[in-house]
Amino acid sequence: MLKYRMITGCSFGAVILAVLFLMPAWTHLILLVAIYALCESEFAGIVKRGGYGVSARASSFCGVLFLVATALETPVFASYWKAWGYPAGANGFGWIIKPSVWVMYFTPAVLITCAVLHRKTDRAMEGFALGCVGFWYVAVLLGFLVRIAFEWPTRLGGCSGVNYTGRLMLLAFVCIVKFSDIGAYAIGTAFGRHKLIPSVSPNKTVEGLVGGYVFSLAVSMLLWTAARFFGGGCLGDVRFTIADAVALPIVLTTAGVMGDLAESLMKRSMSVKDSGKKFPGMGGILDIMDSLLFAAPFMYVYIIVFMK
Repeated sequence: MLKYRMITGCSFGAVILAVLFLMPAWTHLILLVAIYALCESEFAGIVKRGGYGVSARASSFCGVLFLVATALETPVFASYWKAWGYPAGANGFGWIIKPSVWVMYFTPAVLITCAVLHRKTDRAMEGFALGCVGFWYVAVLLGFLVRIAFEWPTRLGGCSGVNYTGRLMLLAFVCIVKFSDIGAYAIGTAFGRHKLIPSVSPNKTVEGLVGGYVFSLAVSMLLWTAARFFGGGCLGDVRFTIADAVALPIVLTTAGVMGDLAESLMKRSMSVKDSGKKFPGMGGILDIMDSLLFAAPFMYVYIIVFMK
């Protein structure tokens, strides 16, 4: 199990690193949309195995539309338009009401309309509610990863522009959260004795939680050391202080654990063990992304309030 988990984790990480630092910024949106499509598909599968139905196509359409709209509001895509000769305000494109907000407003209406057109009343409202939950759980939370990636404009302009700040912040976020997961799994497996919330997740232990904090703090301190020696104390254009290196692991590990427990609660309520079997040793994409999804809003708010 551990062998397959390590192989899958290293492969997944290599793909993320290659896209982050070898591909232009707009390809990051394609990667995030692809991740969303897999997550939404798995969520619909979990709901279906639980005996409910959701409008997967409608929910997926709204989710993709939301992610694209969110990206269009960011400085990276605003800088593309400026490079191509189109005006764009400091607040994205300068729209009074952002497109992502409109998508959030209209998604429930789209889903209830699909439920009506489906012409089946059996568990129709449960399916509608679960469709809204899927949209918020996957698309809206994943939208914060889009914001982290594209919060800083490109320096060179055009599709060849570089926004290393967004890439570095996204890398730091993923490293802190996933090393927390690794620490929780390793320490919990080796020394776990006291169950955290066994009714929700029987395998989570207090010792594993402590291991998650220790591992995430360790990798955060390594990032801080690297920022001092190679970036003058910065990750791109953002100051990364010792206070940030201590605070972020605490905030992100706590949020990540809640995300893991939330997915466990969802799966257990549907009598499902894993969200999928696409990734040997880890299960499905939701099993990989659960901690990242919950931690992403906290990372974005922390960056905007304390670091930017």
